[in-house]
Amino acid sequence: MTVIDLSQRGRAAAGPLKVEVYGGDRLAAACWPSIADDPDLRMYVYQSREFLQVWIDTIGRASRMECYLIVVRDGDGPLFYLPLAIEKKFNVRLLRFPDAGVADYNAPIVSAGRTLSEPDFNAVWPKILAVLPGFDVIDLKKIAGDVCGAVNPLTYLDCTSYAESGHVMAVVGSRNNAETDRSIVNLRRDLRRHARGLGKLGETNFIVNPPAAESAWVTERLFDLKRKKYARTKVPDFLAAPGVERFYREMAAPGRLGRISHLAALTSAGAVASAHLGFIGRGRFYYIFPAYDMAYQRYRVGLMLLEHLIDRCRDQQFRAFDLGIGDLSYKDTWATHRLPLYSHERALTAAGRLYLQMRRVRHFVQSTGMRTWLRAAH
Repeated sequence: MTVIDLSQRGRAAAGPLKVEVYGGDRLAAACWPSIADDPDLRMYVYQSREFLQVWIDTIGRASRMECYLIVVRDGDGPLFYLPLAIEKKFNVRLLRFPDAGVADYNAPIVSAGRTLSEPDFNAVWPKILAVLPGFDVIDLKKIAGDVCGAVNPLTYLDCTSYAESGHVMAVVGSRNNAETDRSIVNLRRDLRRHARGLGKLGETNFIVNPPAAESAWVTERLFDLKRKKYARTKVPDFLAAPGVERFYREMAAPGRLGRISHLAALTSAGAVASAHLGFIGRGRFYYIFPAYDMAYQRYRVGLMLLEHLIDRCRDQQFRAFDLGIGDLSYKDTWATHRLPLYSHERALTAAGRLYLQMRRVRHFVQSTGMRTWLRAAH
């Protein structure tokens, strides 16, 4: 278990704090950090310039969200960069993160060692809200408990625990754990047996960041497998949400593969048995969008591809393999620690208060209905 020391809860700002706000189309004007920028900046890929550019051009545009880039600086320079978005639902304006389901962790980009103290953050937060256009509700979800080991100043807000956690495997120095942990040893042995069985069907190969024609084929197959899973499990088609399919297509473009995104597949006799589209950056691999063909379910091809990606990251000396949000058993098997996530919501107007009340009622009805269904099913 990895323990992150967050005992140093920030320092006083060097002089008065300045808040700058830019429109979402002004990433260059805001000097927004790239995933490849100064390592003294701590960030997740979801807040990088490369990610936000695609998000704003696809999901942001399709959802008609207003995107804003906040830069807070003191006399020594920028302290943090915070992307925000205003979304309109039922005539209520909601302050959210640029997310819509494609970002696992939400946080600012922070300057390592220069994180604001809690009093300074509490003083600057109202200024941040004041420079934005009016809205009815602050609705911030999946606030990361830390930013790659640095303090996330958003945790100073009045937060509640989010329903799920992030799961991370420390790759560097984890070989002994991966080789001696009984559950992983048993899993690897089981996967080797399944690999022999899969091999009897035809030649098996792992494909990683293929050239244009092959990447298009893998991407189409990945989307097809995802849609079949949504239909099979009777959940809404996430790829049909505004801008989402285009977002992932842009991320799978050859010009981005190997730079911010990563596409991989396991093939059997020339057919895609399982596939994955994720992100990379700053020594971290993000396991995000996997799918597998039910015809190969007995061979555990999804886990077979996951194991290959983990081993590849170890060979390439990645520092962390991020299994992302979702409290699933296979993530607990591989993860060396969890990343706690939080929510912060607050109504600022009467319309906002009504919206939150109605949402709580809806969630209560849904959870009650699910409990009733489970009792009936058993």
